[in-house]
Amino acid sequence: MLNIISKIPIFVGPLFVILLLGGLRARKTGMVPLALLLAIPSVFFTWSLFSFFGRYTDPLSILLWIVCLSLGFFLGFSHIHRMDLRFDKKKRKVEMPGSWIPLMLSMSIFTLKFSIGMLRTVAPHLNESILLLGLELLATVILGVFAGRGIGCLVRYRAAYDPIL
Repeated sequence: MLNIISKIPIFVGPLFVILLLGGLRARKTGMVPLALLLAIPSVFFTWSLFSFFGRYTDPLSILLWIVCLSLGFFLGFSHIHRMDLRFDKKKRKVEMPGSWIPLMLSMSIFTLKFSIGMLRTVAPHLNESILLLGLELLATVILGVFAGRGIGCLVRYRAAYDPIL
């Protein structure tokens, strides 16, 4: 058991705390910097690129990754367009209504990525399994939701202050 715990990367604990606190904060209406709404999907996107494309290079897996990312993006983009948002142009912030969704999404993607990493470590025979591919693709859908929310919010922010776009 200690051998497994010793293999957990040092960044996992702080990442968990950051995602948990951010998700808990999102339960209440508040101002969020636009940069943060774009930074979170950027981090998850980079993580996905390295973890997925480091292991899956066949065309079908890549196509499934793109489909899952697109599906998630569509869901996130659609969801953000139904939300009542207010923008502060000077501070480059958006007032987001409180929601449990960011907490559920961030904890889901963390749990999936952590589980994938642990399974790869303790059960290397599963590395090429459909189970791990499925978990990676589910994490990709969630990544797409984050990306769709972030980009959708940016689009609405720009439209509010530059109606020509």
